[in-house]
Order: sequence, then C-alpha cells, then structure tokens
Amino acid sequence: MTEDLTASEFEAMTGLTTKALRLYGERGILSPVSVDPLTGYRSFDRSQGQHGILLDLLRRAYVPMAELPTARTFDFTQHRQALTMQRHLEDFFLDVAERVAEFDPSSFVAHSNAAPALEWVGVAFDLTIPDEFDDRVETIRALVVDAPRIEQAFEAALAELGEEPADRVWSTAPDSIRNRSAMVLARPASVRLSSQRARIETQVRSATGQNVAVVSGTLPRRLETTFISASSDELTPVDEAAAGYLHLLAFERYLAENELSAISAHGRQVVNSPSLFLGPAPVTVFDVHPR
Repeated sequence: MTEDLTASEFEAMTGLTTKALRLYGERGILSPVSVDPLTGYRSFDRSQGQHGILLDLLRRAYVPMAELPTARTFDFTQHRQALTMQRHLEDFFLDVAERVAEFDPSSFVAHSNAAPALEWVGVAFDLTIPDEFDDRVETIRALVVDAPRIEQAFEAALAELGEEPADRVWSTAPDSIRNRSAMVLARPASVRLSSQRARIETQVRSATGQNVAVVSGTLPRRLETTFISASSDELTPVDEAAAGYLHLLAFERYLAENELSAISAHGRQVVNSPSLFLGPAPVTVFDVHPR
C-alpha cells in the first residue's frame, strides 16, 4: 500500500507553498485526504499530485483564484480566448492613453452658442462597472440592451402625462446626482413633474425590470460650447474613445484662456433627436456661464 504524502512532501512535489496549500484547502480547491486531530498535520494522496502541479502552474499563469479548478480539469481554450479578448482591451486603452498623452489644445476649435434657461427631466439608473473583466463585459452588454429600453419606457410614461416628444435629448450625470456611477437620460420638460415621479418610476420599472430614479432641474442661461478637431482624418475607434477625454482637456484650457467658469465640470452627450440611441452620434456639449 502506497503511503500518503506529508504536507511538506506534497509541497516539494507540486511546487505549492505552505500558504497556498492552506488557502486552497480553506477554499475547497485542494483538500488533504486526512488531518491528524492531535497534531493538525495534513496528508495528501499521491494521486493528488497532478492536481497540485496544475494549480501551481495556473497560478504562475495568473489565473484568478476564483477560476482555479477543484479537479484535474481546466478549460484552457476558453481561458485563452478570455486572455486574448482582455489583451485586445488592454491594447485599446493603451492606445487611448497615448492619444491623451499627446494632447495638443491647438488641434481643437471651440464653438459657443447662447442658450436660454431650460427645464429638464431625466431618469437615472445604476452604471456601476465591476472590476472583474468578465463581469465588466457582461455589464456593458446589458447596458447596450437596457438603456434604450429604459429610454423608451421613460418616454412612454411622459407621453401619458401629456409631454410632447423631445427634439433634443442628452445623457449626463448632473451635479445634483451624487452617485457618479449613475447614468442619466434627460430631455426638456414643459412642466415640472416632481409630483409624478413615483408614477413614472413605477411604469419604467414595470416595463423594464430596472430600478430607476426620476430627476429634474433647470439648466440656467448658458453658452453651449463644443469642440471640433482640426484634423480632417477619418476617426478610428481609438480616436472616438479618446475624444471625450481630449474634449474635456480642451474645455479646461478654453476656460482658463478666456477666464470663463463652467456650469458643470463634465459635458453632456447631446443628440438633436427624440432618442439618444436611434439618432445621430452624440455631440459633447459643455455648459458655460455667460459673461
């Protein structure tokens, strides 16, 4: 009969450290076959060696703890596909960061238009992006589906209250919204709808299954300022992703050079259309106090 291995012998065989072996035991990933009740010494079956070596190598490959197998099987193909996708995403953000690092304020031209005070109403919903890559991808995929449905349900609720379809909509995180992980879809409102908030929230939740909060406010008299790139080159996906950051930097430089003050530190993604998702591409608009 083959004798079991002591913990130290198993560590020498597999390359696992004492700390890792204890942690895997606590997590139920790799448990000893026996533990001496008096000494606490752990023993491992020799047949567990392959599993132990596999775990050591997977951790060297930076496989997350949550993905370590509890048996001698591992979906290498799926993990490689996830790594490839993550690497593409890392390269993408490195390219975006490079664009930001090369920011040249002279490459953007500012345009400002005077706008009167405007009553608005909007619907806010959670936009928390998880840290884990796979969870982040799923959240973004869900947002692509959920946001248009929320917008449609919100507009339907407003229509029942007599609101005409909007000719301009925008997304933002107004200063009155403290939770910066919230996305807000907003539009002009002909009347204040504070007394109807609960009704609208219930209708949107019923239609979409999403918890939302109705918010409202007033955009004061302002200069709506946009920035256009002086370059005539066709934008790449990296250029489009970097544009929001570059416009913000251009806006900060514009404020300083012209001694102006911003109504809000961030821009609004504005579309001259009844829908933010079915109309033309949004334009970043920064609101500035007139002189």
